[in-house]
Amino acid sequence: MSSALKPSGTVRLQRLEGGYVKLPMHLFVKGASTENIRRVPSMCWLITHEPSQTKIVFDLGVRKDIENYPPAIHERLKTVILTDVQQDSIASLEKAGINPNSDVDSVIISHLHWDHIGDPSGFGRRTRFIIGPGAKTLIEGKDAYPTNKAGHFDSNALPHDRTEELPPPSETSYWTSLEPFSAVHDWFGDGSMYVVNAPGHLPGHLNLLLHTGSDKWVYLAADSTHDPAILSGSAETAIYTDPLTGLFKCAHANKEMADIHLGLVRKLKELLPVEVILAHDHSWLEANPDRFKS
Repeated sequence: MSSALKPSGTVRLQRLEGGYVKLPMHLFVKGASTENIRRVPSMCWLITHEPSQTKIVFDLGVRKDIENYPPAIHERLKTVILTDVQQDSIASLEKAGINPNSDVDSVIISHLHWDHIGDPSGFGRRTRFIIGPGAKTLIEGKDAYPTNKAGHFDSNALPHDRTEELPPPSETSYWTSLEPFSAVHDWFGDGSMYVVNAPGHLPGHLNLLLHTGSDKWVYLAADSTHDPAILSGSAETAIYTDPLTGLFKCAHANKEMADIHLGLVRKLKELLPVEVILAHDHSWLEANPDRFKS
């Protein structure tokens, strides 16, 4: 892989606060106790392209005013997964000296789950929103809220005129292969940031591979898995009975595809000296409370 990666640029990575969620771990990790409730971060990131000073935000975490999520999500946040948002991503940007109304070029949403989409209304008109291939199917049509009052995805969550869905992975004029992944896009054209199509968790799920310095790489894996033990291969993803509906569910929309993608992330770690960071990795944050903080 090193022969394919010859970056001429770098990005600066800063971690933003995006709130915390309290996860019943038996919904995510096979065999976990029903009494194991883990408080985990919903990490967001500010990425500054050093050559151009372009600023990109990756994920927006949890919004403070959870009552403004669709009713089905609000009910879930009162009964199944509780939230704790002392500082959201907008306030975190402002604390870092970034004006979200004028300074952010793009917001890349790893996927459209509520704990990653935050509150996009805090950004100004210069900011465009990027979602992955197929993500629009979740926020368009009869199944989206408010057309479907029980819908989990809000058709008005993102500004319609400033939201761009990336092309399907079959479009080779946009996507290329980069071992071990079959579909990546060199965002700046200098090898400093690759957007990675990361199927399985939810339609449009994206990861980022970032060059942060000489022989330094960071892989933002979003919700490729929710637990570091699953990433390491010492645990498996749970299939569970949903407490609200009684139906069998999984954290991933397509568990088989998610497992395949996670295997590729493990392969990346063998091919490249890379730090893999999951969006909800409590152990990483506990070990690195000040890492990537401005």
